[in-house]
Amino acid sequence: MIKVQFFSLLRMLLKQERIELSAIEGETVAQLLARLQKQLPTPFLHKLLDDDGRMHAGTIILVNRHNIHHLQGLQTPLNDNDVVAMFPPGAGG
Repeated sequence: MIKVQFFSLLRMLLKQERIELSAIEGETVAQLLARLQKQLPTPFLHKLLDDDGRMHAGTIILVNRHNIHHLQGLQTPLNDNDVVAMFPPGAGG
Protein backbone atom coordinates (compact mmCIF):
# COMPACT_ATOMS: atom_id res chain seq x y z
CA MET A 1 0.00 0.00 0.00
CA ILE A 2 1.00 3.59 -0.60
CA LYS A 3 -0.20 6.10 1.94
CA VAL A 4 -1.07 9.51 0.48
CA GLN A 5 -1.48 12.46 2.84
CA PHE A 6 -3.17 15.73 1.89
CA PHE A 7 -2.31 19.02 3.56
CA SER A 8 -3.50 22.62 3.58
CA LEU A 9 -6.06 23.56 0.92
CA LEU A 10 -5.99 20.05 -0.56
CA ARG A 11 -7.26 18.63 2.69
CA MET A 12 -10.13 21.12 2.74
CA LEU A 13 -10.92 20.64 -0.95
CA LEU A 14 -10.94 16.84 -0.78
CA LYS A 15 -12.49 16.68 2.71
CA GLN A 16 -10.04 13.99 3.78
CA GLU A 17 -6.59 13.80 5.31
CA ARG A 18 -5.30 10.65 3.67
CA ILE A 19 -6.00 7.76 1.38
CA GLU A 20 -4.30 4.41 0.88
CA LEU A 21 -3.82 2.86 -2.53
CA SER A 22 -2.35 -0.42 -3.62
CA ALA A 23 1.20 -0.10 -4.88
CA ILE A 24 1.82 -0.66 -8.58
CA GLU A 25 5.32 -1.80 -9.49
CA GLY A 26 7.21 0.87 -11.40
CA GLU A 27 4.63 3.60 -10.78
CA THR A 28 5.94 7.16 -10.58
CA VAL A 29 4.63 10.12 -8.63
CA ALA A 30 3.10 11.52 -11.85
CA GLN A 31 1.29 8.25 -12.50
CA LEU A 32 0.07 8.11 -8.91
CA LEU A 33 -1.33 11.64 -9.23
CA ALA A 34 -3.22 10.66 -12.39
CA ARG A 35 -4.58 7.55 -10.70
CA LEU A 36 -5.65 9.57 -7.67
CA GLN A 37 -7.45 12.11 -9.86
CA LYS A 38 -9.42 9.31 -11.54
CA GLN A 39 -10.34 7.77 -8.20
CA LEU A 40 -11.31 10.90 -6.25
CA PRO A 41 -14.58 12.66 -7.10
CA THR A 42 -13.17 16.19 -6.67
CA PRO A 43 -10.74 17.66 -9.21
CA PHE A 44 -7.52 18.59 -7.43
CA LEU A 45 -4.58 18.22 -9.82
CA HIS A 46 -4.95 21.83 -10.98
CA LYS A 47 -3.88 22.87 -7.47
CA LEU A 48 -0.54 21.04 -7.89
CA LEU A 49 0.23 20.97 -11.63
CA ASP A 50 -0.09 23.37 -14.54
CA ASP A 51 -1.72 22.50 -17.89
CA ASP A 52 1.58 21.05 -19.13
CA GLY A 53 1.84 18.67 -16.16
CA ARG A 54 4.62 20.59 -14.39
CA MET A 55 4.44 21.40 -10.71
CA HIS A 56 3.32 24.93 -9.83
CA ALA A 57 5.96 27.01 -8.08
CA GLY A 58 5.56 26.40 -4.38
CA THR A 59 4.04 22.92 -4.70
CA ILE A 60 5.70 20.46 -2.35
CA ILE A 61 5.41 16.71 -2.78
CA LEU A 62 7.33 14.51 -0.38
CA VAL A 63 8.06 10.81 -0.69
CA ASN A 64 9.05 9.37 2.67
CA ARG A 65 9.77 12.95 3.87
CA HIS A 66 12.10 13.68 0.92
CA ASN A 67 11.15 16.49 -1.45
CA ILE A 68 10.79 15.09 -4.96
CA HIS A 69 12.65 18.18 -6.27
CA HIS A 70 15.74 16.52 -4.76
CA LEU A 71 14.85 13.08 -6.15
CA GLN A 72 13.61 12.52 -9.71
CA GLY A 73 10.78 15.04 -9.67
CA LEU A 74 7.45 13.73 -10.87
CA GLN A 75 9.30 10.72 -12.29
CA THR A 76 10.32 9.58 -8.78
CA PRO A 77 9.48 5.87 -8.56
CA LEU A 78 7.26 4.65 -5.75
CA ASN A 79 7.40 1.43 -3.76
CA ASP A 80 5.12 -0.49 -1.47
CA ASN A 81 4.85 1.17 1.97
CA ASP A 82 5.88 4.62 0.70
CA VAL A 83 4.26 7.71 2.19
CA VAL A 84 3.49 10.54 -0.22
CA ALA A 85 2.60 13.95 1.26
CA MET A 86 1.17 16.75 -0.90
CA PHE A 87 1.20 20.45 -0.12
CA PRO A 88 -0.27 22.89 -2.67
CA PRO A 89 1.31 26.32 -3.07
CA GLY A 90 0.23 28.62 -0.28
CA ALA A 91 -0.01 32.33 0.15
CA GLY A 92 1.26 34.24 3.09
CA GLY A 93 1.90 37.70 4.18
